[in-house]
Amino acid sequence: MAFLDDFSKKLTTAADLAVDKAKDLAETGKLKLDIATEEKEIQNLYAQIGKSVYHLEKDNPESIYVAECLHITEHLQRIEDLKEEAEREKL
Repeated sequence: MAFLDDFSKKLTTAADLAVDKAKDLAETGKLKLDIATEEKEIQNLYAQIGKSVYHLEKDNPESIYVAECLHITEHLQRIEDLKEEAEREKL
């Protein structure tokens, strides 16, 4: 009977360790998800700042962002051209 009691204690200990490890992994996973969420929010804020700078500086030929603004304007125009082309193809 002592063998079964000892085996039972070892099994319980192993199960407790497994549960603890699973909790640790879950907590680590949640922390990683929280970090990723915060990083995504920062990226969204950076993008919003960039969009604001574009709108403030796009017509300023003295801007330090003149080249970037020009490229964005070119891409926006290309999008408009493609949308018009898509509309014409619908007809």
